[in-house]
Amino acid sequence: MRLERWTSPSGRRRWLTRLDPQEARAYTAAVRLALPHLEAGPRSFGASIGPGRSWQPAWLAWQRAVATESSRAGLIIVSDVAACYPSIRTAAIRMAARRVGGEPEPLIAQLARFRDAGVRGVPIGPTPSAWVGEAILSIADERARRAGIPPIRWVDDVVFAGDRDAVRRASVAWTRALSEVGLRENESKRRTFAPGTLERVAAIGVPSITGHIRRGIIRTS
Repeated sequence: MRLERWTSPSGRRRWLTRLDPQEARAYTAAVRLALPHLEAGPRSFGASIGPGRSWQPAWLAWQRAVATESSRAGLIIVSDVAACYPSIRTAAIRMAARRVGGEPEPLIAQLARFRDAGVRGVPIGPTPSAWVGEAILSIADERARRAGIPPIRWVDDVVFAGDRDAVRRASVAWTRALSEVGLRENESKRRTFAPGTLERVAAIGVPSITGHIRRGIIRTS
């Protein structure tokens, strides 16, 4: 195992975990036991994107969805999860596994070995980590959906766009659900926008959406 620096599609700098083949096989097997039959929600994008994989199609699909929903929304809220993968703990994994009928203990043991090697929470980089993050964040997505509307999510970046009351209810439910699984909203990045402010949304939460619209790459109608 080794750690290396990587810049994500959204411009964030991250420490990636590179696993050797044996570690990767063991990790993948443990995640599959914990989270069988996992499927991303209809408004979740980029769940399995990592270094060396083509992220552009999913990235553009997310931007397109945000642009479309924002263009007709009564209210837009942009936010994300603070230190998402490093903050994932045993209780969240057990909760996600219980939700899909999985066996979490082999995964918990594997993550303990990673922790002994210096990895906090779930390692960033291996594709199975995206499955873990998706399973946990989908709990908050579902809570938000029940309250009003699910977020449009790129891994842990979220945009709520729609009816004003539904967006407010959903955002509150999402934040509370994060707390229940041991995560927290990054309040310093939370922004609220009125209709007609897509350029401001693009500037702080969804980079390059506006430029893509101007060049015709993303169409909102």
